[in-house]
Amino acid sequence: MHSARHRARSRAAVKDPDPDPDRDPDAVPPGRRDRVAALRAARSVWPMDRQAAATLPGGPESVSTARRFLRITAAMWRLGGELVDDAELCISELVGNAVTHTDSRRVHCRIWSARQMLFLEVDDEGRGRLPDVAPAKEEDEHGRGMMLVESFAEAWGTAPRPGLSGKTVWAALPMPAALGIS
Repeated sequence: MHSARHRARSRAAVKDPDPDPDRDPDAVPPGRRDRVAALRAARSVWPMDRQAAATLPGGPESVSTARRFLRITAAMWRLGGELVDDAELCISELVGNAVTHTDSRRVHCRIWSARQMLFLEVDDEGRGRLPDVAPAKEEDEHGRGMMLVESFAEAWGTAPRPGLSGKTVWAALPMPAALGIS
């Protein structure tokens, strides 16, 4: 498991239990709510620096395939270090949720960057409930995935797929400025 460095980041000290301001805006601290809203909007208006996509079967084997896809993409983009580790964990959880909690025959993964942010998106075909951050009991074997995404990503959210069944679950991670990507 990753170290506590992620919990000590300079983001809001109070974690919001529901990072989706559309569901319960009062549950999200105002500064964080603004950041989540800005990144939600960015998904449709920021021009992409680069992107990669893959369509995977809707089975558990797709989790490892998604991790491999992320690692290959990161290598081609010359990304490394903690960013790739964090993104790999997030894509694993997003794909794992899509194949476990929906009736999707396939999932579609997108990785793209814009304005020093790395976006991870996973589309599913399912009609399952929206993911949320819920406390898991110590003996629970599942239920910590979105809590991990919440810990490692700057923001995350969901969006319907217009004209299609299912949803997109996304996460945004800050890219180190030293990469020189605008």
